[in-house]
Amino acid sequence: MYQHHLKPAAISRTSVLHLTPVLEVGAQAREVVDLAIQTHRAGWRPLVVSAGGALVLEAERAAVRHTALPLETRSLCRGWLNRARIEKLIDRERPVLIHAHGFGVAALASKLAMKKRLPFLIDVTETAPVTKGLKKALQLAANRGARFRVPSAFMAQHLREDFKLDTAFLYHIASGVDLQWFDAVRVTPERIHNLYKLWRLPEQATVIVMATPFAAGYGHKILLEALADLKGTDLYVVLIGEDKTTGMRAALEKEVIASGLEGRVIMPEACTDWPAACWLASLIVAPNAVARGQGPELLAAQAIGRPVIVTDCGANAEFVKKGETAWVIPPDDREALVAALREALAMSAARRIDLALCTRDFVRTFFPMETWRDSLFELYDAMLAQPMIVLTAPLSSSSKVT
Repeated sequence: MYQHHLKPAAISRTSVLHLTPVLEVGAQAREVVDLAIQTHRAGWRPLVVSAGGALVLEAERAAVRHTALPLETRSLCRGWLNRARIEKLIDRERPVLIHAHGFGVAALASKLAMKKRLPFLIDVTETAPVTKGLKKALQLAANRGARFRVPSAFMAQHLREDFKLDTAFLYHIASGVDLQWFDAVRVTPERIHNLYKLWRLPEQATVIVMATPFAAGYGHKILLEALADLKGTDLYVVLIGEDKTTGMRAALEKEVIASGLEGRVIMPEACTDWPAACWLASLIVAPNAVARGQGPELLAAQAIGRPVIVTDCGANAEFVKKGETAWVIPPDDREALVAALREALAMSAARRIDLALCTRDFVRTFFPMETWRDSLFELYDAMLAQPMIVLTAPLSSSSKVT
């Protein structure tokens, strides 16, 4: 049974409320900030609520209004207080819709949207453990009229098959890359020199960069094993990632010593100048065996003109062009990784130039920021133009569309 809630147009209400756990350096937070900035440039007022992080300053410099609240909390009292504060923010700023980023804020967005009669979008870019509670929360949000956006066909499959999400409003909108920012011509020698100095790398060294979470299954160990096989004295690996809960950094440090790789592996927690990191890298690798929903570092590397090596796992292969811009290998296959590394590192200068043109053209054709931005704005317009639908029962499987 359908109940239609017609929302009258309100030209003066041009705010969008973004809910996201944190604004620390990372793919999801980066996308939130980029979208908020684009929203502001389009004449809307972006409001962001998060626990804060390193990207808050950048957002506020671009006239994005940020409210600091720890949205992911296990405390019922804290959760109630957070919701009450956001309700006051909604009453004061009168946003036209709610855009929630990540599984962790889906339930909160659902409750707020129902109480304030606002359309809402749930953006999920990475996989999550399938639990009864999360399945129930997502389906309840769908029944309340939520739209869902995913960056890859793999994530759409993850929601439908793993979470059994029954919805007619699941949209596949691929990630976008700012080709002006990720342009090799714009990367100055000073930025590259500063990064070499920060990471204590000898200039002109052969550098492999990997930027995935420090957790089991993401391929750090197999990459170190492959590096030991290559035995190149001028070959360095930069593993970018935080390690706040897993304790994996200590285990990797022991692996580095055991493999005789001291001095050749650098493990910075974050990178604030990703274009420069891609420029100084000979290639970017993603040897994960745990499925990921998107690959922003893969797109960034290709935009700068660097080849990538990825495993055929999760959404990795959706963000490269196999055999032309990337080597796509099986997960947990050390021999295949070593072979791909040797082939990539042995490329001639002329071959690297040709490949750089190919990778840049691939990103420009399929993953420009403008396409991502315009597609999300079109989705916003559709949400505001259509009546909000609340279901008393889940949709039948035959009603699903992408």
